Amino acid sequence: MSVDYFYARPIGMWVVVEEITGVVKTVHFIEDHTGKTRITHPVSLDLLRYFNGEMVDFSTYDVDMSGFTPFQHLVLTAVRNIGWGTSITYSQLAGLIERPLASRAVGTALGKNRAPLIIPCHRVVSKNGTGGFSYGVKMKTTLLDLESIEV
Repeated sequence: MSVDYFYARPIGMWVVVEEITGVVKTVHFIEDHTGKTRITHPVSLDLLRYFNGEMVDFSTYDVDMSGFTPFQHLVLTAVRNIGWGTSITYSQLAGLIERPLASRAVGTALGKNRAPLIIPCHRVVSKNGTGGFSYGVKMKTTLLDLESIEV
């Protein structure tokens, strides 16, 4: 496994990407990092482009989906089809996966996402506003703003 890290100015945090032979394992946002910027993976270069405001399609990258339940896998796979600059609600996503009463379970599954942005869970919002995000609502709002998504 190899690890890249770089500072993303729009979010004011370090981005850490773990990759195993071309498959994205995790993407983390952390406050502090003592190392120097290191970018060796194409996905890290695309993430840097994303944070610079470029439209990037991350759906071409393979993501390690091991350890997810079948339902979580279904939810996270469906989220990969939500394009740049668009959003859907938790209940709309539940309907897309043919589980119309499972909007809360959809939110729980999204909270397990180990590769945010690659699996763009920030594009799933509440019908009453932004909704939650594992790295906080402020971070989610920043990501939505970066893509000009109004909630």
